Amino acid sequence: MFDNITKAQERKIFRFIFGVGLSTFIAVWFNWPLAFCAPLLTAKFIVDKAEFHILHVKQLVYALVVTMLISYALSTGFPEYKIAFLALYGAGILWAYYLFTDPKWVMFATFLVINLLLQPYITIVDQQAALDVGIGFAFSGVVSVGFYALSHVYFPEIEENKFNGFPPSPLPQAMRWGGAIRAWLISFPLICLYFYYQLSQVMLTVAFVTLLSLFTTGEKANKTSMFFIIANVFGAILALIAFFVMSLTPNMWVYMLVMLLVICLIGTKIYTDPAKAPIYATAFTGFLVLIGSSMTTGALDDKLYVRIFQLILVIPYLVFMVYFFEGRDEARKALVAKTERTLKKSKRELSKRT
Repeated sequence: MFDNITKAQERKIFRFIFGVGLSTFIAVWFNWPLAFCAPLLTAKFIVDKAEFHILHVKQLVYALVVTMLISYALSTGFPEYKIAFLALYGAGILWAYYLFTDPKWVMFATFLVINLLLQPYITIVDQQAALDVGIGFAFSGVVSVGFYALSHVYFPEIEENKFNGFPPSPLPQAMRWGGAIRAWLISFPLICLYFYYQLSQVMLTVAFVTLLSLFTTGEKANKTSMFFIIANVFGAILALIAFFVMSLTPNMWVYMLVMLLVICLIGTKIYTDPAKAPIYATAFTGFLVLIGSSMTTGALDDKLYVRIFQLILVIPYLVFMVYFFEGRDEARKALVAKTERTLKKSKRELSKRT
């Protein structure tokens, strides 16, 4: 399996399998609230961050503090004041989008967005569960960072790529805020509809739109949005295949075996085909989200088809919003060009008269 790859790639693959596999095993067998977030976060950190550092632990601490503050606010009944709640919630999402464009705060922003998506959703069903859910998510964060660190202990990065601190954001502040605001404009209308009318059945659609909207704000927004849509469709197909295999013998051991096979497949593809690594990483995220709730039983249920249908609903919405904003940008550029031509023409006419 590893005959045609370098030792560095082999180490990265084993690190991914070791960290994500153990995280999945712990999540399945202990099954605390939001346990499926543990392998999801572990996979993201291992893929996105080549080397573990104590600064990552500091970000985890910040994330845990914010998690408990959000849990406390939700448990007090604050979401019942819908306008005030949505205003504060929207500010939190906008701030998270802004932090995503800074390498130093990507881990914290990831915790914040997932936290903001999942905790209010749970409180729609049971407001008293807010603190339990917050503790569960916080524990998932501790588990994910713990296995992320442990994977680097047993499979350390090569010496020349040692972590030397976070690089500064490559984007100017104005561009960072512009991208954050555009992503916020794409996701927040759907978030308002979801929370104001308590449409808990479409939560997964809202989650995917919120997570993917930031990727539709670059210069190549059309290609990027389609890229991530294709990746998540691939994740859905992977989930369907896993569902079929698990349904043949629905028990915990078969579930774990199938999960381990998927982790090995994705880990190998990510590090042996770097050009397509973002596709496989995003597909794995979609796969984990789709089957996350199945960790309570060790086998998938019929709601998988509903989740895949909700994922499909994301496609036309994101495509429409991308083309809408692209159209506004083209119209603005055309208006600016026309204004500049008019000004130049006026200057020429004025110079002729004088």
